[in-house]
Amino acid sequence: MQEDLDRRIERRVRMARAYAAEELSWFAPALFTARLVVTANLPALAAIDDGMRVYFNSRRVADLLAQEDEQAGLRQLAWVWIHEISHALRDHADRCKERNAGTEAWNVAADLEINDARWPGLEPPRLYLPLLPHDFGFPDGKLAEFYYNRLLTRKNASDIAAPDEGSGVHGARRPWEIEADSESAPAVSPLEQETIRREVAESLQGRKGRGDIPGSWERWADTTLRPRIDWRVQLRRRVRGAIVMSVGGRLDYSFQRPHRRAQIYAPLIRPSLSGDVIPRVACVVDTSGSISHRELALIMAEVRGVLESLRLPIIVIPCDAVAYEPVEVLTSSDFLQLSRRLRGGGGTNMVAGIEAALQLRPPPDIVIVLTDGYTPYPTRPYKTPVLFGILKPHTSSSLVHKPPMPPWRPDDVIAINTNRDS
Repeated sequence: MQEDLDRRIERRVRMARAYAAEELSWFAPALFTARLVVTANLPALAAIDDGMRVYFNSRRVADLLAQEDEQAGLRQLAWVWIHEISHALRDHADRCKERNAGTEAWNVAADLEINDARWPGLEPPRLYLPLLPHDFGFPDGKLAEFYYNRLLTRKNASDIAAPDEGSGVHGARRPWEIEADSESAPAVSPLEQETIRREVAESLQGRKGRGDIPGSWERWADTTLRPRIDWRVQLRRRVRGAIVMSVGGRLDYSFQRPHRRAQIYAPLIRPSLSGDVIPRVACVVDTSGSISHRELALIMAEVRGVLESLRLPIIVIPCDAVAYEPVEVLTSSDFLQLSRRLRGGGGTNMVAGIEAALQLRPPPDIVIVLTDGYTPYPTRPYKTPVLFGILKPHTSSSLVHKPPMPPWRPDDVIAINTNRDS
């Protein structure tokens, strides 16, 4: 019975996707790349995960279609398609993790960012009315970060009826989400998703000035095609993301010690969360003769600021042609003493420093390599994330010497401008 309903609903949802692509052709690359999953396990009408799989609740869709004529139902389901892929295009999951935001309030804020758009030929579902900025007394056209901060200041913030639209909105995996390597609906890789964002942004820019694109989406397209992201923000985001993944993988429930609220559950015995939760960062610093003292002092000061904002201790490994003894940095005063302990001045081979970092015990969650790029690069990625912070001279004509791509990816590299005005 349920299987028959799922198949019937899947046909209608696929028709709605085709209708959305016909009405809003610039969204077609995202619409047809997204994998469709129809299930009754979903708590909301629809959702999206971090692998760009779009989920539809078959029972809720059936209820919606039962109250509308065929054409109205098609327009409303098409609106839902655009809503869900907008979360992926706007990169809401990474933005939520970057702020370490609460999933419920962030889901509301992310909805407010995209729900004020008016799309010709589409309409929001009347049975499941979307949240709009004016419902909260907020202005239209703002980003999710703006709405999130305002939501947290509300006295009744905890009473907000928050949807749960999955890890594609807030980054937290849900039990009803399928595995990334599912044969029926494989996840779309982060690199593919970034390519799709650019395709959609280019299509939107091609329609600039025609009057049928909301201003917030025009601004998004401009930002996507000409990003103005501070390298410090990029570094912070990549470090935080790697740590979340690595630390999360070390945590599990165990019966070796009782749950901290064991007396509440008596006589039931519940496991407690156990594992190593201390993040570990290794920083390989190029101390070869091609790095000036000014550049070295400047970049270490900048990285110190980024890592201190994350409140992380780090292991610094000086490296020229060989790796030297690691130096543990725990406090600000340790950073001040660090320059006296950075040995080097010879040739350059950052591979030696990376290999030394990976030999640390316990192993790091991420290895940051600070270099001017005049070095051999590893011929393959490692299981541990490696991030190359490559010093870019302040002269705009100077090239950044990046690792080969492939096997490395563009998001494995951050160009660090050594100009103090950057």
